[in-house]
Amino acid sequence: MLDAATHVLRTEPATATMQSIARRAALSQATAYRHFPSVEALVAAYHEDVIASLVEHGDRSRKTGKELFEHQAAHWVKMQSVHGPVIVRFWSQHGFLERLHSADVLTSLSCDAWDRALRGVLIELALPDTLLPVARFLHNALFDPREIIDLTKTAGLPEEQVVRRLSDAFYGALLGWAQH
Repeated sequence: MLDAATHVLRTEPATATMQSIARRAALSQATAYRHFPSVEALVAAYHEDVIASLVEHGDRSRKTGKELFEHQAAHWVKMQSVHGPVIVRFWSQHGFLERLHSADVLTSLSCDAWDRALRGVLIELALPDTLLPVARFLHNALFDPREIIDLTKTAGLPEEQVVRRLSDAFYGALLGWAQH
């Protein structure tokens, strides 16, 4: 069912319904609803799979510091061309800190995907590990899939340039935050 949902969500992210997903999976709509109570629940499972693959990508890397961060960032930016439209359709209406404090599953999984890289950046910038929550917050704000899609599709920037500019903005924001 998740494979069918993935296909439908990628090809028609704005109009996907449980009916279209059930049809693609060759299931009745009632059976589809037994697996997932809503399209939103399906998208949450999809988003969890996307973030889990990002966690695995980072775990496989031997890189450290900024090199690891930019390696993860490049993979994240590349993923947005495929997964971004699905993810942003059901983007949370709650802020990052609220989601983090409520132990939201996707936010916790995102921290798993990024924390090693964020800690490495803090070390390279000679900033204390106590700034990890700030690094998470700033990263979330700058590497928002909506903005990545805007930079690649609307502004026409190559993915490498998006990674470079957002990474440099992130480093600058961290250093600026640490001064206050």
